[in-house]
Amino acid sequence: MDWKRIKSILIVALIAINALLGWTLYNERKIVELDQIDQDLIVDLLADKYVTIDKSIIDVNQDIENINLNSQVYDEEFVTSVFDNHNDYSDNRIVAQPIEFPQKGEVFYQASESVFLESTVLSDDEVINQAYKLLDELNISKEDVYLKDIGYTGTKIILEFGQKYNDRVIRDSYLTVIYNNSNLLSFRRVWYDVEGTGTREETFNSPEYALYDFVRIIYNKNPNRERALEIVDIQLVYQLNTDEEGTAVLEGEANIFYEITTSDGETYLVNAIAK
Repeated sequence: MDWKRIKSILIVALIAINALLGWTLYNERKIVELDQIDQDLIVDLLADKYVTIDKSIIDVNQDIENINLNSQVYDEEFVTSVFDNHNDYSDNRIVAQPIEFPQKGEVFYQASESVFLESTVLSDDEVINQAYKLLDELNISKEDVYLKDIGYTGTKIILEFGQKYNDRVIRDSYLTVIYNNSNLLSFRRVWYDVEGTGTREETFNSPEYALYDFVRIIYNKNPNRERALEIVDIQLVYQLNTDEEGTAVLEGEANIFYEITTSDGETYLVNAIAK
């Protein structure tokens, strides 16, 4: 038997296998962390902290694109003209005006109300539809918007919207509109132009790892907590870093996090990309 020849063949085979593995990982681009925590183990660990979870929501789709964000700005005359189109009072009891000192990156217009406003007569669906018409006039695509909440105070209806990109939430963004029937009273938002930059080769922490980190977070928050809690959602989201004052960052590359939502309405962020 020619051992020298066999040794050469084995060396060539190993080189080929390593090259194939490297090419596969390169094409995968985003590599799920191999050192995953067993799901049953993490469920037991959560239960020990009085937290329950449906295992089916742990399998998170990690196909997410890297993006750059740049805060949108509006011309004052343009926004005022849009407001004028959303006022059906015949007099000047509602006049749109920009707020001079909003938060950094924020657009904020508030109507001055000179007289008593009429009672609300429009249904939720009618108000939501006119809000989407407003967003269209402001060049905000309906594909990039989701309705977060709808509320009421007196004669006013408050709609809160969020921004998404390829169905992934951009946490820094918000848009709040307040109506009195068909009359727009307030428009306030931080919104971003989004530039997709493709998918880089990065190592993802597993969802199980994120849940393990979540256990650490809630324990540090309240070591003696015994109140029952349920994790109702876990998803990948975008967020820019915030400055020390917590105001909006105007531009930059968005970070990718796991967002864990609990039954008490709280959300927790865990880094999705291994450092």
